[in-house]
Amino acid sequence: MMIKQLGRTIKGCLLASALGVSAVAQAHPLWILPSEFTVSTEEGQGEWITADVSASHTVFGFDKGVPLDRFLVFSPDGDRNALGSYFKGHRRSVFDLYIDQPGTYKIEGKRLPYYFTSYKSGKRDTPKRMMADKIEAKERLPKNARDVSTLLIDMVTATYITNNAPTDLVTEVKGKGLEMQLDTHPNDIVVGEEVEFTMLLDGKPVAGVDVEVTPAGTKYRSERGAIPVTTAKDGKIIFTPEQAGPWLVGADLKSPIKSDLADYQYAIRFVSFEVLPE
Repeated sequence: MMIKQLGRTIKGCLLASALGVSAVAQAHPLWILPSEFTVSTEEGQGEWITADVSASHTVFGFDKGVPLDRFLVFSPDGDRNALGSYFKGHRRSVFDLYIDQPGTYKIEGKRLPYYFTSYKSGKRDTPKRMMADKIEAKERLPKNARDVSTLLIDMVTATYITNNAPTDLVTEVKGKGLEMQLDTHPNDIVVGEEVEFTMLLDGKPVAGVDVEVTPAGTKYRSERGAIPVTTAKDGKIIFTPEQAGPWLVGADLKSPIKSDLADYQYAIRFVSFEVLPE
């Protein structure tokens, strides 16, 4: 994700964070929407799917196209490859993927680490911000700057596609940073059935993660229809979807870090999945 394309989105995220508001609810989520979440192929054959990528507040509505050079495909056998050719437009990006292995694929996109410094200055304590780490900000801050705080932003988005029966290799967590453990397989979610995910920080359940689970179609509703969750000590996200179709789950957590460049790490995670009819 390049700074120029998503600068406004990231600024919205971080301003929300600075004000104590969940970025998931306030900013433009970054999402991947495949044409098919599940396919069925015969042995030795495959099927092409296409996928859209955009950053938009209306879930799965096109708003900002993004570069896909940091997007990876994890195959059911554990192989990892960059995307092939893709198209980046003004409102969305598009790529095609050939599905031929049996099992579950993961598509994951990351953005480069980015720093954001917030502070107050002036007689009215006006909140201000700049895109800079602690060292850069120190040289640029006004003399009367107060309440200075620097965030390291870490954003990841993912989706899963299954050919025939689901497998679990690509859903396994790594035990590093903020992760979403998919206790319910993302390609085995059905209307009216309980879904369970767990938020982990460095491999351990983490409390205080703000989560929003939202069905597609926010553009056509007077209310977002989102399910808000804040994780307790067990890190659990438990919800029951009542609408078939694509959904997006977003989670964010601000936590202190030991670094010369930032005071906090701000981790944002998105996963798109499909809910099947009964």
